[in-house]
Amino acid sequence: MRTPTRSGLLRLLLLVATVVLSGTVTARTARLSPDLVMPVVVAAALWSGPTRGALFGLGAGWVVDLVPPGASTLGSSALLYAACGLVAGAGRREGSSPWAWLAVVGAAASAVGSLGRALVALGSGAPLLPVELAGTLLLTCVLCAVAVPPLLRVEHALARRRTT
Repeated sequence: MRTPTRSGLLRLLLLVATVVLSGTVTARTARLSPDLVMPVVVAAALWSGPTRGALFGLGAGWVVDLVPPGASTLGSSALLYAACGLVAGAGRREGSSPWAWLAVVGAAASAVGSLGRALVALGSGAPLLPVELAGTLLLTCVLCAVAVPPLLRVEHALARRRTT
């Protein structure tokens, strides 16, 4: 059995913190807020590749589904974040990646998440608000462009520290 690494534990703690913060923010503010979990999933997927990114996204989605307020359709967030992790992991590059590439990968994963949420809303009969969906997508893309590079720098630093 493998022992968890520091980066894995840090990723898990960051995930739980963002899920709790996301639930708190959306419960107390207007409907228009970024997806705070997406940058964590994108950074983990860019670090570890598509398969592990999808698995991390699946786990992240399960946490989102289970922490109140949760998802309206249980399991939908898990599948959406798994797809986002797969897409982001496909953008993995060896070595350092330019900021623009990280922003594009974050935007692609965010778009997959928004499209999935729209499909879930249509399938469950929930109201679909295009302006809200577009605003959330835009805010999430900006958040990914800002948050993913520092998250990857922390991953690199922890990996260097582990090898020395």
